[in-house]
Amino acid sequence: MSKSLIGKLDVLSVFIAWFLLLAFLIALCYGKLFAPPEASASHLVYIFGAFLGALVVHIVLALFNRCPHCNKCLTVQGFKPPHPASSGDWTKVVWHWFSGSIVCIHCGQRVNTNGL
Repeated sequence: MSKSLIGKLDVLSVFIAWFLLLAFLIALCYGKLFAPPEASASHLVYIFGAFLGALVVHIVLALFNRCPHCNKCLTVQGFKPPHPASSGDWTKVVWHWFSGSIVCIHCGQRVNTNGL
């Protein structure tokens, strides 16, 4: 599998995980406010399980999605602040991934995401 495809799948798994977390919180609030007390909450288990699945996919793919200059994970920031030459934190990297070019948050070098 090409590194470009791994990067795209990694970023898509981040988007899917955030969407599922938001859907879980909305369903939880709806269930607490409007659903009768005897209503089933199995959909919450399914949504949360899908969220955890997307999270695991992201963690696995992030290990293979590395900067060609510093060899660090492009979508994992850790606890250190991003490089001053970068565009920001990991959210900017994920958001701009499909533009074709990002700046590594660890070393500040420009990375062509289509040619990884």
